[in-house]
Amino acid sequence: MECVCYSLLFADKVITEDNGKKGLIGVFGNFNFPSFPAISPPWFIYAAVSNLTGRHEFSINLVRDEAQHVVLPIAGEIEFPEKGGDVELIFPIGNLTFQKPGVHTLTFNIDGQQLCSRILTVNKSEPSGGK
Repeated sequence: MECVCYSLLFADKVITEDNGKKGLIGVFGNFNFPSFPAISPPWFIYAAVSNLTGRHEFSINLVRDEAQHVVLPIAGEIEFPEKGGDVELIFPIGNLTFQKPGVHTLTFNIDGQQLCSRILTVNKSEPSGGK
C-alpha cells in the first residue's frame, strides 16, 4: 500500500467541529513582513494522509530554499487505523522567526520518503504611504 498525502496547507486557524469535521480559516501561501528578522503571528500546518495501516514515523520540515536552512523541523509517529483510513494532522506554529525573505519549501515525509511538498513565500513588504 502506498501512502497518499491529499492535503498540506498553511492556515491562520484550524477548528474541529462537534461532528469531527475540520474547518480551515485563512488558508495562505505567503507572509509579508516590513523588516527582517521577522516573527510570524501564530498559524497552523494542516496535513491529511491516507492509505497506510499501523504506526509510522513522519517528519515535516520547512526549509529556506536559498540556503537549505531548516527553519521548522517537526517529527513524530502517526498511528493509522487497521483498515487504512485517513489521518489528519494539525500543528500549531507560534512566533516562528524568519531571518530573511525568500522561498521556503514545506515537505511531508513518512518513513523517510517524501510524500508531498508546498511552497511558502516570505516577502519583504514595502511601507505604505509616504513618497
